[in-house]
Amino acid sequence: MKVTNNLTTIATEVVFEAAKTEEELRAAFEAKGLEGFPAELDIAERTEEHVQMLSLDVLLRFAKKSGLEAVTYDVTYFPHADDAEVERQLKQLGRDLDISPEVIREICADEIQEYLALDAKRDANAPVHSIVEAYTGGTAFAWYGVNDYPRLKRVILRKLAEGGPKAKRAFIQRASRAQVDLLEDY
Repeated sequence: MKVTNNLTTIATEVVFEAAKTEEELRAAFEAKGLEGFPAELDIAERTEEHVQMLSLDVLLRFAKKSGLEAVTYDVTYFPHADDAEVERQLKQLGRDLDISPEVIREICADEIQEYLALDAKRDANAPVHSIVEAYTGGTAFAWYGVNDYPRLKRVILRKLAEGGPKAKRAFIQRASRAQVDLLEDY
């Protein structure tokens, strides 16, 4: 339950169900008498008109009760990270923080190696995200499944937030979107 009263918001931790493969999603749709259509969906682009459902079964029952006969879905797989992927993420994070990727790489060298080792153990054939959406009354109702996978950005932001002379000059004294992203984990 979420309780809001003017400027006070009380929120509980949201636990997402595991991501599902396309075959698993199709079976769930079929069980509810719905047809699923692949679409390019992105959880990061959600708007205020979007309603997040925490259970795939509940979303599909809701869609059926609402008179819908179809839903859209998207399943995302990530290949194992390599040095090129790390470099891409460091450049993006460097732009977000206005810090040189070389400084990030130097400060977070151990964390980057740990990330690569963890990611190498992950099953790249398992989806990392699954999204299902049902549209009714001008609103998107969606279910988002996620499987745990290493996230380099979070590891690096935690390390940079710990400080050190270079991190203090280059990160802590700057307000940034990435710092806000880091706070959302707590």
